[in-house]
Amino acid sequence: MKNEILIPKLGWSIDEATFVEWHKSNGDYINSGDDIFSVESDKAIQVVESIDSGWIWIDPEVPKEGQILKFGTVIGYLSEEKTNSKTNLKIDNHEDVESNQNSGQLDKEAINTIKEFDERTRTQEGDNKLNISDRIFISPRAKSLANKLNIDSFSEIKGTGKNNRITEKDINFFHKNLNSKTGVIEGKSPNFFNLTINCSELLCFINSYNETERDKNLRLIDYLIKIIGHAFTDDHQNDDLNINQVCLLNNDRTKEPFFVSEPKHKGLVEINKISTIQDANSKIDQSTIVVVDLTEYNIQFFNPKIINPSLLSIGIGKYLSDISDDLYTLNICSINDNESSLLRKTKLITELTKSPYKLLL
Repeated sequence: MKNEILIPKLGWSIDEATFVEWHKSNGDYINSGDDIFSVESDKAIQVVESIDSGWIWIDPEVPKEGQILKFGTVIGYLSEEKTNSKTNLKIDNHEDVESNQNSGQLDKEAINTIKEFDERTRTQEGDNKLNISDRIFISPRAKSLANKLNIDSFSEIKGTGKNNRITEKDINFFHKNLNSKTGVIEGKSPNFFNLTINCSELLCFINSYNETERDKNLRLIDYLIKIIGHAFTDDHQNDDLNINQVCLLNNDRTKEPFFVSEPKHKGLVEINKISTIQDANSKIDQSTIVVVDLTEYNIQFFNPKIINPSLLSIGIGKYLSDISDDLYTLNICSINDNESSLLRKTKLITELTKSPYKLLL
């Protein structure tokens, strides 16, 4: 059985990629997660990892360096049986495929399009003559995290991976230093601190509930919103750090935020529903806590920014640890002067995370 090696889709609006190089040779054994080839898009080079294991079956001369390929193009195979023979692949440039599909029907606009493709190919060939050290290698997860953190340029980020490849840790380190240079906000300096929470009991509870209720899909972030609501909502209104609304962000610029009012008094199912429906009428105010959901990423050093007029932001992500997959980090940024109140409330978050059954659905 052979599994196809495909050119990946690098973004919603990106239909092509420029092939850079193979990282493996024909006949090598590939494990899942190994780097197999690199492609270039948006001025950065992404290293593509294998999702399967097997013996690689490729033609090292195809595709050629600098060749522009459409996503989904087959460029090789992974086989369960060892082979030293090369696969015979004929791979057309993305622009060649499009022009062949329209042969015999070329109008003036189509001819101009092909000319633009030719010009871009010549430009690409010139760019590929640059020294390999001038290129920026970045792992797919690192680039995805960079997009979440609104990092557009990688030129100032030092990669610590193989071949100076930028990893998730490098993105985190760069973002931490970037946030440490944040200026004074409205005459007050933001205070940053983080803590680690063990979500094993919480995840066990959520998984058990989802297995029982087939039509439900509770998420970790849903329960954390409820916990934050319990920790920061003061029904007696005698605390200057009192929150009655959560604004949920995932740092995706194409998506609007979600708002959950009075999460302490809402059930998990209701929070799950509300936090997946956009509300254009809700606004961030001083009683809003901004929660940045990056629970799919390792963000040990992420410091969320304050979004005025809110006084408090919390970034939540997976903890960089080989010990357990159940550890998460809460990264808190506040411009409130009542530090003792903040510490007391974050301690309550830790306690409630360890005892999920204290809170009702």
